[in-house]
Amino acid sequence: NDNSGGLLLADGLPFDGLVIAPGESILFVESTSPASTNADQFRAWWGANLPPGQQIVFYVGNGLGSGGDGIRLYAPDAANDFDLVDSVDFGTAVRGLSFTYNTNTGALAWLSTNGVRGAFKADQADDIGSPGFHQGPVPLAITRNPTNLSVNAGDNATFTVAYQGLPRPRFQWYYKGDPIPGARFSSFTVTNAQADKLGAYSVVLNNGLQELVSSNGVLALNAAPAPPVFLTLATDQNVFIGQRATFRVEVSGVPQPTLQWRFNGTNIPGATAATLVINNAQTSDSGVYSVLATNSQGIATNQATLSVTTRPNLLITEIMPAQSTNGGFGGHNDWWELTSFDDHPVDLIGYRFDDSSALLATSWTNTNHVVIAPGESIVFVEDMTADAFQKWWGPGRLPANLQIITYSGPALSLSSLGDGVVLWNSGATEDFDPLTAEVFSTATLGVSFGYNPDSHTFGDLSQLGVFGAFPAQRGGDIGSPGTIRNRPEPILLESAKGADGFVVTFLSQAGRTYTLQSSTSLTAPVWTDLNSVTAASVTTSITNAAVNSAPQVFYRVGLQP
Repeated sequence: NDNSGGLLLADGLPFDGLVIAPGESILFVESTSPASTNADQFRAWWGANLPPGQQIVFYVGNGLGSGGDGIRLYAPDAANDFDLVDSVDFGTAVRGLSFTYNTNTGALAWLSTNGVRGAFKADQADDIGSPGFHQGPVPLAITRNPTNLSVNAGDNATFTVAYQGLPRPRFQWYYKGDPIPGARFSSFTVTNAQADKLGAYSVVLNNGLQELVSSNGVLALNAAPAPPVFLTLATDQNVFIGQRATFRVEVSGVPQPTLQWRFNGTNIPGATAATLVINNAQTSDSGVYSVLATNSQGIATNQATLSVTTRPNLLITEIMPAQSTNGGFGGHNDWWELTSFDDHPVDLIGYRFDDSSALLATSWTNTNHVVIAPGESIVFVEDMTADAFQKWWGPGRLPANLQIITYSGPALSLSSLGDGVVLWNSGATEDFDPLTAEVFSTATLGVSFGYNPDSHTFGDLSQLGVFGAFPAQRGGDIGSPGTIRNRPEPILLESAKGADGFVVTFLSQAGRTYTLQSSTSLTAPVWTDLNSVTAASVTTSITNAAVNSAPQVFYRVGLQP
């Protein structure tokens, strides 16, 4: 599988009857089109440099996102998502270059370079990689041993080991020399630290070629009394009627503090655990929830707000999965748009989204108070700042005060071969309880999928001048980020000196009248009207044929009432 969906959605078909020999590399290739379905086509792509007898196995699905993704490999007897043979993750890709492993550390962190470490150029493209070749194992080494930890009674304590090497190792943690059942990861957490859990913890790393034993990390308890301190705070919750709201805290102190939850300042009977759950929430449950942590040394308080509302009418109104310049070259990445068709503001804190894998477990969470107003459209863009997005589409071409939210995370890139966007609120606990979702088919390079506000349907390709679509200032991508309708004000497309004078071209609305104005100063209080034109289509040009002897002239286009 890739890094979403886990063992449940992992594909075993490519491995049927497959045998890998010692030292052999097998290639697994996603079949995405009729041009990529068999070994002969792959060999024609990469040419004679492929090793003789190279095994090439094709599979369907589990596409790898160019914005970052991963691969999870399970054995036939795997029992859960964490029972892995091997696992790797990678960041944003560069078009035409494969990722390969660092021969010093074993991490999948290097981009292939032609002529280096077996990499070569494909025959039928400018792609560079080393399919079928590897550089052998990397010696296993512990780069950071577990450290001694001293915590308050009742706290959690996490021991961690850092390593390098290839093959990547399996782990087994030990307590006082005895193996800890299920402790098979690079870190191990001791929960609710008490006297019977104190002492030495260590870990054994084994990658089939080497076995290493870490030094001990010793767990101890703090002896000095200490007042309560919140290590994890409750966060504000926004849920829909009938959903579940959950507040969680983690508190430390000596002696271990007791807890009491309150609603609008009144104690909630029996609510003394670190987690407070409000099932089947109703509007009457909206309010302030606080928790008091108390011990002999003092009192600490933490509070959060719960808002219980009806489901808002929010829709995904645009998705761009295939930019004319991708992240590796032009810095332009995937984005999607959310529009409110409701009559009241909606706070999007805690809202989560995923691509078409539609899994809450791998979703991205908005941790800020982002309020979407009635009729407003907000843009969510992968790994781009708001400033970079503005420069891409053009500051004067985007709606004023457009909210642009940056997200980042594995498995969130949108595949140009077909994918989707699924949105949940903070109260959703099941994958199948999204607020809204949209899917799309194979994308057209540089054109977004948009929303038709007249038919209330999603999925058509954006068209210049239709439902607000305009060309990006950089790259010329067609889309309408921040709007679902044509804006009446002109959007400048081009200005240049022509044979008959200075020509200004802009997006327009047919039937509306526009006037070209000029001034010798940007700060002039009054500009001179030149030519006026009634637009006949989505693009209009106005020419100023007069000769101006000033050292500089500024032009602007105004919309007539």
